[in-house]
Amino acid sequence: MPGSIRDRARHRVREHSHWVAAIDRALGHYGVDLTHSSLALGLTSSRLPSTPFIEQANANLLWIEASRLSGDEFFGLRLNRAHFPSAINLLALAASTTVTVGTAIEHLIRFFPIVSTQVRLDLTREVSEATLTIHPVGEPHGQHIDAVLGYLGRILNQLDDAGKGLFRRATLRRPHADMETCHRLLECDEVISGPFYTLAIPLALLDRPLATADAFICTRLTDTLQDMLANQPSHDLVEQVKRRVQLLLGSGDISVERIATPLNISPRHLRRKLSQEGTSYEQLVDEVRRETAIRMIGEGELSLTSIAYELGFLDPSSFTRAFRRWTNMSPTSFRQQVNSAPEADAGGG
Repeated sequence: MPGSIRDRARHRVREHSHWVAAIDRALGHYGVDLTHSSLALGLTSSRLPSTPFIEQANANLLWIEASRLSGDEFFGLRLNRAHFPSAINLLALAASTTVTVGTAIEHLIRFFPIVSTQVRLDLTREVSEATLTIHPVGEPHGQHIDAVLGYLGRILNQLDDAGKGLFRRATLRRPHADMETCHRLLECDEVISGPFYTLAIPLALLDRPLATADAFICTRLTDTLQDMLANQPSHDLVEQVKRRVQLLLGSGDISVERIATPLNISPRHLRRKLSQEGTSYEQLVDEVRRETAIRMIGEGELSLTSIAYELGFLDPSSFTRAFRRWTNMSPTSFRQQVNSAPEADAGGG
């Protein structure tokens, strides 16, 4: 099992926020939703402008809360049965219109960043089978990788319209005792425990033509996926500003001038460019403080007073007011909830 949330929180990876909706929809099948968790509400409710991404540390906490609320250690593996996000539906449809199974899998690998930024896919070919490996980016929660594997397995089963056993074997980083349940949920020929998350495919089937191939639709869906990759907010300037703010936290001077000068632009021009990105200097400072506060509280290494000063607040009470505005919780309550959450991943990682 990987380390606790305190270890994962040090990584600076972001995930698409459509996973929040997927988790919430899936929880509905258990008669609960994210509103039943004040911790989850603190992570997803904010007066900041809506963002297409969520910090990996926050995503991990949401997975922990989802496991707790559902009482299901296989929640991630079941996710694909409860909800299929639009991005995954589009990718699956595009893959199905390609010429062969191999080109379909190439589509999945190439365009999977529109689905998840916390994993990277690659395909290796051996003597008799090909292996689609899920590589973690940063330290995603084990339930997230379970969910990705489940979605990929379902797509492979959809591509296997002739029932040739395309999804031959799954390897999960879970204990052997979980394999029977995993086998039932994944609906593949074999499920084993191992150090990596992989899906094995008979090599000979990669060249099998797809009955659903359609060159006309494939071209247009591929264009759409390419546009989605190209037009995903890169936030290059936004990220530069946020990194600069992060460096200046605790210095007592996070002025727009100190941010703009190293970027070789005037404060006025910086404000104008940020406005074009749909944000502002003040909003970014607030966002960095919020993200850093959640991360540092999750790490559990500093007192709340120390965190307040590290974030550049004049006193702890100012920090408490800001944190309540961000999360509708006090820093103390938030820390108590993080500490009471299960330390180990449900499902490895």
